[in-house]
Amino acid sequence: MHREEAGFRSLSGRALRCVTPVAAIVLLFLGAQSTRAQEASATPSGSGPFLFTAARLLAAEPDREEEALDLFERAVAADPDAPFLRIALAEFLAEKLRRFDEAVEHTGVAYRLAPDDVDVLRAHAGALVSLPGGGGGPPREALDQALEALERLRTLAPSDIDGMMLLYRIRESLEEYDEAASVLEELVSYHNGHRQLQGMLVDAFRRAGQEDRAEEVRNEMLRLDGLSLESRMELAHRESQRGNHSEAIELLEGAVAEQPESIPVRGALAEEYFRRGVARGRSPQQRADDLAEALGRLRELPRAARANPRARLLEATILAESERTPEAIELLEDLRRESQDDPRIVRELVRLLMREGEWRRIRDIGQTMVDRADRSTVEGEQAGDLGLSLVVEAMRQLGEIDRALEVLEAEEERAGESAELVLSQAELLAEAGRKRRAMAMLRRAVVATERLLVAGDDGEPEFPALQKKARLYFNLGAEKLALRVYEDLASNGDVRRLMLVAESCREQGRFGEAIPFLLRALARIDGGAATELDMDKDALRAALRFQLGEAYERSRRYDEAADQFRAVLTLQPENSHALNYLGYMWADNGENLEQALELIRRAVDLDPNNGAFVDSLGWALFRLGEFEQARRHLERANQLVPRDSTILEHLGDVYVALGEPQRAREAYEQALAINDEENVESVRRKLSELSRR
Repeated sequence: MHREEAGFRSLSGRALRCVTPVAAIVLLFLGAQSTRAQEASATPSGSGPFLFTAARLLAAEPDREEEALDLFERAVAADPDAPFLRIALAEFLAEKLRRFDEAVEHTGVAYRLAPDDVDVLRAHAGALVSLPGGGGGPPREALDQALEALERLRTLAPSDIDGMMLLYRIRESLEEYDEAASVLEELVSYHNGHRQLQGMLVDAFRRAGQEDRAEEVRNEMLRLDGLSLESRMELAHRESQRGNHSEAIELLEGAVAEQPESIPVRGALAEEYFRRGVARGRSPQQRADDLAEALGRLRELPRAARANPRARLLEATILAESERTPEAIELLEDLRRESQDDPRIVRELVRLLMREGEWRRIRDIGQTMVDRADRSTVEGEQAGDLGLSLVVEAMRQLGEIDRALEVLEAEEERAGESAELVLSQAELLAEAGRKRRAMAMLRRAVVATERLLVAGDDGEPEFPALQKKARLYFNLGAEKLALRVYEDLASNGDVRRLMLVAESCREQGRFGEAIPFLLRALARIDGGAATELDMDKDALRAALRFQLGEAYERSRRYDEAADQFRAVLTLQPENSHALNYLGYMWADNGENLEQALELIRRAVDLDPNNGAFVDSLGWALFRLGEFEQARRHLERANQLVPRDSTILEHLGDVYVALGEPQRAREAYEQALAINDEENVESVRRKLSELSRR
């Protein structure tokens, strides 16, 4: 409802002003100065507005909803033709009691009583869109009724921000992008200079495919702001969030030209060059140029600005992405020492040290964190836990399993038994081949499945621990026990749990085991089960069927995989990933090649800079014997996704077919150096065959 500074204004014209004095008078009349409100039965009869005020007071009290509802209903009964009372009751029913159907009944009566009242129109539409529907959103009939009310409001009060924003969001949700942009454009015309609305209008025009109009609004924003620094920075941030890094750079370059001494703008420009450099679709040369520009811009900042920890972290990240890892590590080491082991800096440093295989340094960093940690604080406890995990993982990588076990046992003695510590010990024992001791660990009470099922927040399952336990059983060859853990977790038929179990199986490469859980999740959704996921049910069905298709394909059940991908495309004809997966599967198997090519072309049309899709296109052409065309696309794929072993293997295959053995050997050797277990054996075999020629 619309609130004025003076208080509530009733929709029938009466004003309920000065809320606090009215409350005091009502409470005094009810004889409740000491207890704030008495039982509803003690409340005298009165006018609708009087009862309405008393109801609002009760509604603010904890656990007094039913009494407040009684007063609201009595207020409506006392003055049934007052629209504002209907709206207030509807608001209470929806917000406090979640009784949306009843709320709509009351806003509907208010709508019939006052069809030209802007507050009624707005409230009625808001209640309608709150109705739950089968697909996660309101029913289409409710949306149509809301649109009718809001279009009427648009005629009466086109400058009403709340109402027009609701109308805009409904049009967007229905993918009526032109109509949505029109609503927003009209609203902006009444609030010229409202930067947030103008920024939203830029987005709306873009979604409607009206790039020229979007550019006009953006330029108008700059004109109205007089090319202000704040405006350019805000617009650049919006462009960057949408992935339009070149546009963001253009805006920031303009800001730097206007105010060359502005440190925040120059820093943002350096960061934007970095973001563009690492964005998908940049060629190796473009990437190198952008990273060099980012580093140059950053190092042009004054010494004090460059000394800022955020600027130094950005510099280290740029160096790492520029394959200057030792310099990045040195810079991060300095930052780590100065920051007393800031976890964010430690994680970035460890990521680079892992790349270099520097496990001893990682172990030492972890030990330093453990020794320094003040376990009496939350931050110290978290730092100590991070350090401990680094020590144990480094020892594992260095083959120091017994030392790692000693560290975990000492930690258990210090902190007490926990599922995490027991499972970590079992993991080390399993890796060392000590199956009997590992299995004994998994039988300890602290990791009993029935305990882990209720060990999380609010009695929910401790899913990471259950997942780790199941994975360990799989690794120890106890598949039945692993599946029993998952069955217990998913036994209540909860769709979310079924999906989590399936994803866990997928992460472990257990695609065959994931299939039954995915099928059960689909059956539950088709049977009308709630999902507790903020996702349209058809979109959820498409996601599950895609995962099923992948699971069937990885299990070599290709016909069933094809059926699932077709089902995805029935639900979402423009699903580029399903188009690519089905097309690539057929091409890789040498079947339905023309259809495969058509599907992959559609995927590439939808996402032309997706290196995986471009690789699929080249591979389908290779299978069709179109080697020159295949080479062109595979070389582009290699530019889009450098250091991908599958793309490099495909590129080597096409070079062999074109009679270029030296280039084929180079591609295979690059693929082999990546050491991807997916294709390392096939690449090694192909290199051997080339050597025998």
